[in-house]
Amino acid sequence: MQEFQALGAEVWAVSNDPLDKLRAYAAYAGITFPLLSDTGLVAIKAYGILDERQQIAHPTTFVIDRKGVVRYAREDVDFRVRPSAEELLAALRALPPAK
Repeated sequence: MQEFQALGAEVWAVSNDPLDKLRAYAAYAGITFPLLSDTGLVAIKAYGILDERQQIAHPTTFVIDRKGVVRYAREDVDFRVRPSAEELLAALRALPPAK
């Protein structure tokens, strides 16, 4: 987290799970970044990552610049598979400088 913060990044997770479930999971897993609940699927649909069959988000990681432009996106089939911290840090380092 320190490396992400040093680059001026914020880490958030969005799920369609209810907030009480996310809070319990964060406590269990020791997660310190915000877990946001999107039970209405608004953000999930807006980013085009809805699994229509299951009505849940496809496991996807985004790096979004300060202007709201998606600069990196990786969608995985398996929710247990995520990009490495180094892959995400490289995507952050590749962002154009903030103006």
